[in-house]
Amino acid sequence: MSELLQDSKLLWYLSRSTGLVCLVLLTASLVLGVGATTRLSSTGWPRFVTQGLHRNISLFVLALLGLHVITVVADDFVPIHLIDAVVPFGSAYRPFWLGLGVLATDLLIALVVTSLVRQRIGYGMWRVVHWTAYACWPLAMVHGLGTGSDTRSGWSIGLTAGCAGLVLLAVAWRIVAGWPAQRVLRLSAVVVTACAGAVVVLWARQGPLAPGWSKRAGTPPAPVAGK
Repeated sequence: MSELLQDSKLLWYLSRSTGLVCLVLLTASLVLGVGATTRLSSTGWPRFVTQGLHRNISLFVLALLGLHVITVVADDFVPIHLIDAVVPFGSAYRPFWLGLGVLATDLLIALVVTSLVRQRIGYGMWRVVHWTAYACWPLAMVHGLGTGSDTRSGWSIGLTAGCAGLVLLAVAWRIVAGWPAQRVLRLSAVVVTACAGAVVVLWARQGPLAPGWSKRAGTPPAPVAGK
């Protein structure tokens, strides 16, 4: 059975597909989270529906992440062990870029756990963790670009760009909503978002989307030779 899985590349397909679906669902969760914070609602779409979808999608992402980790560890094409899925930046395979995915997972776990015990820890602590956990989306996106073996495929680029576009629209909506209250903070957010986006685009063009990235990303010699 194990040989069948390896020959059919089922584990590889499962690990990549679950990772990409997680990015899409994280994008949806982030956009819904912004909609909830701006109290976006209508007669046919009340606010509690947005909040419920945001919470349930986050739980579903956590379940998919579990499957993603299992398939990555089980696939022996690259040397990734269970400890590498828990402790960031220690893997023999693209340690930095894999570590970003581990950090994103840890942040998402913290978000879900604190949401479940929100009444016990208080709103203030929950809000701090919640805002910090928003970093899991950019971490997950850069992780996917840095570790994905099909990053340069047209459909993969389109999917990533689509998710980034939706998040940028959500951030723009969040900044505009309530204007001109906290004008300095909102303008600072515009500058930070624009700079971060430009840095990621330039890095992607010179890094994952450029030839030779596999070696520069920290891929061990054996997997490179097998490609």
